[in-house]
Amino acid sequence: MQIGGDLVLLDLNADDYLCLPECGDIAVAGRSVAGPMDALLRLAAEELLHPNQVEDERPDAPTLPSTRLPAPPRIRPGLRDILVFARIWAECAGRRSTLLELKRRHTGRRGRRDDPSALASRVEVFRQLLPFAPVTGACLLQAEMLLRFLNADGLDADWVFGVRTFPFLAHCWIQCGDQCVSEAPETLTVYRPIMVI
Repeated sequence: MQIGGDLVLLDLNADDYLCLPECGDIAVAGRSVAGPMDALLRLAAEELLHPNQVEDERPDAPTLPSTRLPAPPRIRPGLRDILVFARIWAECAGRRSTLLELKRRHTGRRGRRDDPSALASRVEVFRQLLPFAPVTGACLLQAEMLLRFLNADGLDADWVFGVRTFPFLAHCWIQCGDQCVSEAPETLTVYRPIMVI
């Protein structure tokens, strides 16, 4: 992904991001890379280019969300919510998955995306339960937990990964269409989506 004059690569196999400053003359579209021969040879010498005939069905990353979910009704977690949350927390916090494993695990989900009020209600229940988790981790753990919590109720959304450069930062969040699910959309304006699950 090109961000200004920089090139940001996400290596799912190595579970790592790489920011190459001032490589804006290299164009990356899916698995296709084009640019000046000296720049391509430099990437190949650094083992950043690999010939690969595997088709990649990677969906385009969505645009940044610009709106919030509707205000949720006053709702309190029930016993089922607590048990589902506890199970999800134990499964997610108990293992350190790579991005490739997470992508494989969560690709092909099915769930409703057309009910913002139901989504807002489930997110509110999740927010009320999150402070009781012994460890909440960073955005990766929280986003996976929220996505699984929504899926447990037949709802779905996109898990978006974004980056910024100088200083380099990576972040992930949950969004549904133009609505930010996991946080205020204003907090995401510095990021550029790079991958969606």
